[in-house]
Amino acid sequence: MRSLRYLAMSLGLAVFGSHALAQAASPGITDDTITIGTIGPLSGPAAPLSIYNRQIGAYAQYLNDQGGIKMGDGKTRKLAVRLLDSGGTPARAVSGARELVERDKVFAVVGVFGTNENKAIIDYMNGRKVPHVYLLSAASNWGQPDKYPWTIGFPPVPNTQMSIYGDYIKQVKPNAKVAVLHGADEYGKDGLEGIKKALEGSGASIVASQSYEPTDATVDSQIVRLANSGADTFVNFAIGRAAAQALQKASDVGWKPLTVVETTTASSGLLKRLPKDVIEGVVSAMYLKDPTDERFKDDEGAKTYLAAMNKYYGAGFDPTAQPMGVALTQSLVKALEQMKEPTREELMAVLRKVDKQENDFLLPGITFNNASTNGYPITQMQIVVVENGALVPKGDIKTGAPR
Repeated sequence: MRSLRYLAMSLGLAVFGSHALAQAASPGITDDTITIGTIGPLSGPAAPLSIYNRQIGAYAQYLNDQGGIKMGDGKTRKLAVRLLDSGGTPARAVSGARELVERDKVFAVVGVFGTNENKAIIDYMNGRKVPHVYLLSAASNWGQPDKYPWTIGFPPVPNTQMSIYGDYIKQVKPNAKVAVLHGADEYGKDGLEGIKKALEGSGASIVASQSYEPTDATVDSQIVRLANSGADTFVNFAIGRAAAQALQKASDVGWKPLTVVETTTASSGLLKRLPKDVIEGVVSAMYLKDPTDERFKDDEGAKTYLAAMNKYYGAGFDPTAQPMGVALTQSLVKALEQMKEPTREELMAVLRKVDKQENDFLLPGITFNNASTNGYPITQMQIVVVENGALVPKGDIKTGAPR
């Protein structure tokens, strides 16, 4: 049924300048409503990570009930957020994108989850000149504004992450023998190449790597091979279920290397759902506030996030998950507030000019950066280490190299 395929939520927004209604508005905008779409894995193995797509709609409801957002023309408008299920497959993402653009006539498609899913729709979105922004995929593909002017990424790309992880490994284990688990998609392959590049010229080296397919039931065999490689350092660049399986299997076979995990494994709350002895000492890098961190118990952004999710997210909200969907929505709202015309072109022009933009849900010192020459808004992160079940920050904010 249609009601099971997407949910619609409302948020007061205004996106027009003083000449708004005199301009030819793009599809998806009326006097009082802007309609956007998002696509996530509500079902399938990556379903736990759809929390970020759901956050977009929940945060929209929260803002609406706070009175909405008064825009430059003095009007308050609502945002209809349509969420479709990709099932974690590119084919369903394609059909979802077509449904959002051609049937629902959305103004923009925001926060689509998954590298393969976004790769499957990027040509369609750019061909239709529909904003395809703040993707829930950290693949490097999205940083090509000349080729894909309607696309902007969001999370730190593999090179950004790996340059930071590589520096950490070289610091704490200069002669590390590194084993890598990565997806067989472009994101995973970029991660492997990124860590190789980050360790070049050092005493650390890659001694083994294994890939996995999203359809693999487990990654047990890959972990056994990596454990038998003689590696004393494990870069677990898997995501979702595979990342958790890898950590558990390494523990089961008694392999206890220095372990580094991909950022969404930490930020999604996935780590904290594993036994404490399995995750103790695990290293990651983060850019979002952890709402359960004692440091942020009085932080307005963290309090807003928890209040919004507790009231509007619905069943299944995990308070240990970080506010990725909320952070990207706040940045989108800030862009909409600046729009002088009700057009998709104006939205993209504003988004490309974002520079050093503060955000209530990013770690202090981390900002959204200029995307005019690339599609990588987040290039700063902080190393964290699991200590007694908590993600403890180590050192200063680091800036990675996305290319």
